Amino acid sequence: MEIYRHFSEVYDALTQDVDYDQMVAYIESLFEAHMAYKPHLVLELACGTGNITRRLSNKKYDMIALDASLDMLNVAREKCGADVLLLQQDMTDFELYGTVDAIVCLLDSVNYITEPGKLQKMFDLAENYLEYGGLLVFDINSPYKLRNIIGENTFVRETDTVFSVWENEQDAPFVHFYLNFFCKNDGQQYTRFYEQHTERIYEVPEIISMLEKSGFCDIHCYGKGTFTFPGKNEERIFFTANKRQKPGNK
Repeated sequence: MEIYRHFSEVYDALTQDVDYDQMVAYIESLFEAHMAYKPHLVLELACGTGNITRRLSNKKYDMIALDASLDMLNVAREKCGADVLLLQQDMTDFELYGTVDAIVCLLDSVNYITEPGKLQKMFDLAENYLEYGGLLVFDINSPYKLRNIIGENTFVRETDTVFSVWENEQDAPFVHFYLNFFCKNDGQQYTRFYEQHTERIYEVPEIISMLEKSGFCDIHCYGKGTFTFPGKNEERIFFTANKRQKPGNK
């Protein structure tokens, strides 16, 4: 996946403010609240550099993780080692050899699916590969965040190794990100590279309708780290959806 060819080199430096441990603890609380059993085998879609994958693996979940970017997977492999099955596959067109107990897709990866038909296919596949009673967990950048926080704004970020300029442009229902990175090399000189990313604004009712169409039940959406419906200014929205119980089970 060409847009992540260089991004994989700087992704971890630019996401140092993400509390991955807290996010994993929240995921586990969603498992406990919405599943009748503790999941054993978990699939992560769009795993990126493996920050969530590694932490779930360390908590003794058997992990399968996939991403379309080989460069991202190479970084994930260094973190996860042989304990995790890593697959180079697109989250909208993946294939497994069997079912899993839970599926997670985090850090607004769903917004990167810019065609609703492809998102519907991802939900169809997730429902197909889940065990009966299994759980799908994912999040999105909220419409409020994409329209009002990211919007048409420009952000500048500097770490010890990376200086970045992030310019944004709205083209409803899309938001385009124009990313310039200046990476410090061993000689204290900077190498520049550029990437363009796009996220789609998805409304909550739109996503719920897609999940229902795929056959999911017991669908919930929450504000970040909560068990309450997201407020109007919520920046990140989490969804849970269960695969129906096996026919004949109560």
